Amino acid sequence: MPVVRAQAIAALLTVAANASAAPAPKPASDPPIASDQKRAVPDYDRRGDDPTTPGEVLLWIPRVALSPLYLLSEYVVRRPLGWVVSEAEKNDIPQKLVDVFTFGPDGNIAIVPTGLVDFGFRASVGAYFRYNQFLADDNKLRARAATGGTDWWLFNLGDRLTVAKDQELGARAEWGTRPDWVFHGLGPESGAQAARFKMRKAEAGVRYDAGLWRSSAVSSFVGVRDVSFDPTIGTWDDDPTVAQEIARGRYPSPPGMADGYSVVVQSLVLELDTRPRRVPDDLPEASDYVSPPGGGLRLQLRGEHAAGLRDLPRVDAGTPERHHWVEYGGTLGGFVDLTGTQRVLGLSLITDFSDPVQAGGEIPFTEQASLGGPRPLRGFLEGRLVGRSAAVAQVDYQYPIWVWLDGAMHYAVGNVFGEHLNGFDLALCRQSFGMGIRSTGNRDHAFELLVAFGTETFRGGAEIESVRFVVGATSGF
Repeated sequence: MPVVRAQAIAALLTVAANASAAPAPKPASDPPIASDQKRAVPDYDRRGDDPTTPGEVLLWIPRVALSPLYLLSEYVVRRPLGWVVSEAEKNDIPQKLVDVFTFGPDGNIAIVPTGLVDFGFRASVGAYFRYNQFLADDNKLRARAATGGTDWWLFNLGDRLTVAKDQELGARAEWGTRPDWVFHGLGPESGAQAARFKMRKAEAGVRYDAGLWRSSAVSSFVGVRDVSFDPTIGTWDDDPTVAQEIARGRYPSPPGMADGYSVVVQSLVLELDTRPRRVPDDLPEASDYVSPPGGGLRLQLRGEHAAGLRDLPRVDAGTPERHHWVEYGGTLGGFVDLTGTQRVLGLSLITDFSDPVQAGGEIPFTEQASLGGPRPLRGFLEGRLVGRSAAVAQVDYQYPIWVWLDGAMHYAVGNVFGEHLNGFDLALCRQSFGMGIRSTGNRDHAFELLVAFGTETFRGGAEIESVRFVVGATSGF
């Protein structure tokens, strides 16, 4: 015990000696300043007195040009939405809503109220129904009903069965009638005045969908489509009906409107996409998975063949007896993830064509290439631009806002033209630009908020012709 104490005392003495022998701390390089003086501002950005470069000056051009979009995105969309989302999560509102609208042994059944406002068309309300594990573990049933009045109805029904990994076989049916569809004429310089008509559409068939490498996929559909029109009925403010515009001599009766059409359709969509899937299908709940960067290349090829089921009125011996046409097109896009966190800037080139199989054949106007609505040039209503072909160049930017929502902005230039882009001219192109938010990961019941604008042709002055506002949910099955 005395030996241990002696060793401890010796160690303490050694530490004290070393401390006393340590050099005194050096005085600060900058002496203290007087109390009545101000400290010089440190060079935090380490630029010092370096001269401003031409590149730094040129950067102000896109900053100023894009500042309205930034201010709108930041202070009208992102910050208010961020506050709403934060408050909702604090009060556990998402889970409470899930508990209200879902039921069943595993929460596999849901009924959700829906609504859609697309200025220029009637607003609609309805309900969306889903039933996972319907009759079998790998079977999914989907349905939607909506109405915009006593003469506006839409019903969708779909059923999908997973037959292998990333492969689904399904059936779908749709029936709808509404009196507020628009027609402005055919071709790139159709007039700004809308005319209204009523259309009834019924379609049913089977489809096959398969996920391929990364985000690549293939989809096919075989079914029957029956469409009829009434040009004497059209309801929207003071817009005339198509029948009235035909009587005034503004344009002849659109192809297919007089007798409608019934066809067998076969379609195929092949998409080659090098981008990794944003979220794996088998991602477990409460996972800390982080989406990979969203840059890459995308090539989509699509085609549809339609053959008539009933005879057409014969005009002369050279007129085909039945409808028979093909539609085809493609999209080529390149995407750059600016930060590696799904903030993606993309450039896409889009073309579509529609051709009769027999010379002199007629293609109904609702089956020709179209722009507006869910198609490119979204600043225009669906059906605003119709022609035998279409070409569009589009720049878009997509960025995450919330776990289920993305922000999106677009600028597009293009128009519809004659057969095989006959008459294509940059002066005949229109512009579309806008921004909004949309849901991610749910193709069956997608939500969107969009504010977009469409312009006259460059030759016509490129003034804003269309202001489109969309909010609500649509079905994608």
